[in-house]
Amino acid sequence: MGADLGGVKPGDTVAVWGAGGVGQMAARASLLLGAERVIVIDRYQERLSQVEQVIGAETMNYETSEVLPELRELTGGRGPDVCIEAVGMEAHHDGPDFAYDQLKQQLRLQTDRPTAVREAIFAARKGGSVFVLGVFGGFVDKFPLGPIMNKGLTLRSAQQHGHRYIPMLLERMARDELVTEHLATHILPLDQGPQGYGMFKEKTDGCVRAVFQP
Repeated sequence: MGADLGGVKPGDTVAVWGAGGVGQMAARASLLLGAERVIVIDRYQERLSQVEQVIGAETMNYETSEVLPELRELTGGRGPDVCIEAVGMEAHHDGPDFAYDQLKQQLRLQTDRPTAVREAIFAARKGGSVFVLGVFGGFVDKFPLGPIMNKGLTLRSAQQHGHRYIPMLLERMARDELVTEHLATHILPLDQGPQGYGMFKEKTDGCVRAVFQP
């Protein structure tokens, strides 16, 4: 959905923030729509390895890379055609804006941390598009409206449109164009639900998705 509504076209360069289940599927969808290059940005090496081995996209670890300069270098100074934010309200970053967002949250002056959205807006090429696929719940601060206007960006977002996309997704899965089994990193009995949710929330033990069997 993020790739489709984000306007990914054949030959595009796409950057995806977040290598969880949502980000991986957005990256794979971008490739299926003809993107020439897809770069997924995260800090968890086990997730980045899944992206490389299963999804077939490039990766970037933001703890060891300067994301904005490297994206510009990879795109000849232009920036990605489409930037997809697949992190949401609990975005992490190693820069000062992360501490700023955390403090604002603790003081109840904002509800969400828009770190990845900001970076996607700054990264996108002039005339490009930014699609917000991550979940947000309320208000954010320091939103870069000026760069959106000055670069002529298209900014879109949406909730999941199941009735529209699921039939097509199931067809692609039947043709092995879309693989999801690797996302179920932890298969647990139902009575271990709290432990599984804790691993998913804290991203411990390499957890991408916990699946529970009754």
